[in-house]
Amino acid sequence: MRLEGYWGEFEAPYVTAVLICEILGLEKPVEFLIDTGASRTTILDNDAIRLGIDCGKLQKFEPGTAGIGGVVDTFIIPDVRLLFGTKDGFHGEELKGIFVLRHIAEERGIEERIRRLPSLLGRDVLNKYGLVLLKSDRLVIITDEFIGV
Repeated sequence: MRLEGYWGEFEAPYVTAVLICEILGLEKPVEFLIDTGASRTTILDNDAIRLGIDCGKLQKFEPGTAGIGGVVDTFIIPDVRLLFGTKDGFHGEELKGIFVLRHIAEERGIEERIRRLPSLLGRDVLNKYGLVLLKSDRLVIITDEFIGV
C-alpha cells in the first residue's frame, strides 16, 4: 500500500480520504493535514460544518481536547472508515472512532482562524505505516513498504 499526498496550504503535508460513517449517513471527502503531533484523527470545525455533522447526536468526550483558546468541546464519531485512493485502487482504514472538535469563538478575530484549521490525520493511523516527507521533491508518502534511505 502506498498513499501519495501533497504539499498544501502553509506548505504542509496533506492527504485526502473519503470519510464513511453509516451511522451518520456520511460518505464525503476530507482533506487531512498529516499531523504526527495529533494522537487521534480529528475533524475540525469547518469540515464538521461542511459535512453536516450534528454534534448533538454524538457522544461527548470528556475532558475535551486542547484547541485554540484552551480546552474545547470534543465529540466522537463511532465506527468510521477512511478510504484513500492509491495507484492500485483504494486503501481503507477502519477506526473505532474519530474526534470532532467544536470551538466556541469568544474573541473577535479568532473565529476566522478557527475556520481555517484543517482536519488532522493523527497517529492512530500514521503509526501503522511509514511516512516520507521530502519537501524539496514535493513528496508525501504513507506506505507499508520499506523505503531505503
